[in-house]
Amino acid sequence: MKTKIFIIGFGGILLLSLMMAGAASTAEVKSYVFGSGPMGGPWRIGVGAGVQTLNEQLKDKYFFTAAASGGSVENMRRMINGEYHTIWVHQNNMYDAWNGVGLFEGQKPFKDMRALEYLTDQNLCAATLAKSPIKHYMDLAGKKVNIGPAGSGGVPIAKAMFKALGLTDKVKIVNISFEAGAQALKDGQIDANINPGGPYTTPSIAEISRSVAIRFIEPTPEEAKKVEAEVSYLYLGVIPPNKAPGENSDKERKGFFWSMYWVALPSMPDEVVYDMLKVTQDPKNKEVLGKVLNYWLIAGPNFSSLVKMGIPLHPGAVKFWKEQGVKIPTELIK
Repeated sequence: MKTKIFIIGFGGILLLSLMMAGAASTAEVKSYVFGSGPMGGPWRIGVGAGVQTLNEQLKDKYFFTAAASGGSVENMRRMINGEYHTIWVHQNNMYDAWNGVGLFEGQKPFKDMRALEYLTDQNLCAATLAKSPIKHYMDLAGKKVNIGPAGSGGVPIAKAMFKALGLTDKVKIVNISFEAGAQALKDGQIDANINPGGPYTTPSIAEISRSVAIRFIEPTPEEAKKVEAEVSYLYLGVIPPNKAPGENSDKERKGFFWSMYWVALPSMPDEVVYDMLKVTQDPKNKEVLGKVLNYWLIAGPNFSSLVKMGIPLHPGAVKFWKEQGVKIPTELIK
């Protein structure tokens, strides 16, 4: 009888131990939310691919969720509110939130932001139909133009450009998604669609270009001079041949560019940030992810804009990049 009791008791202890071990194992898998972007935009696709890779290769340690978002502005607002742990964000939104100016004027400067890496320089993809008389930005006067949904980082950028060109009261602004904007352009419901490219065009514009001829709106030298003088983060760049659809796609075309970064809350553990960079910077993973969105191929330690803005690196990123032999500016280490 005593033997039976012992066996049953031992079995119960073993079962309890296994259950506790399982619970502990589950508890070790921490969850994090990664803010992405709007439907039809490159961020939704790129972040989604990144999260899938992270979950596959770090499944025993973490679980990441790619959260739907209007884009850069909404990403930043949700990170300020603690809803997102890590995000992709435009340089201008980083600066505004960090200093409590621009779209974040009246709010306490948000200093709980740390950078992981530079992502890419992005083109302001301004598209119209090839049959349209619109060729340059001043041709948009009196026209109906989609600049993206509320929450997209492209909205304040387009508005800043319009202001620099004196077009603020002359353009009929529409605020719909990247996908809806591309379809509206194809259907003739709007005259132009302006959204951040990935880095040169958006998936939605690429999609409609298969069935309708499009043209990228290019700035004249005078337009470029005005915009660069008034909007500090925009510069005149080049879309290489055969990198984006549309009229004259086999030639270099001009556009307005700015930088993007991957950032996270400082409360995100150093090990998590280190592991995220280790996985996404692995050459094999970069190659696979780069086929989905080439941001992942370009992403790396380009920190010059961070020095100007005074936004430091996350300690986990500092550790990773130092191991790669990168010389990190002292002002970015806190």
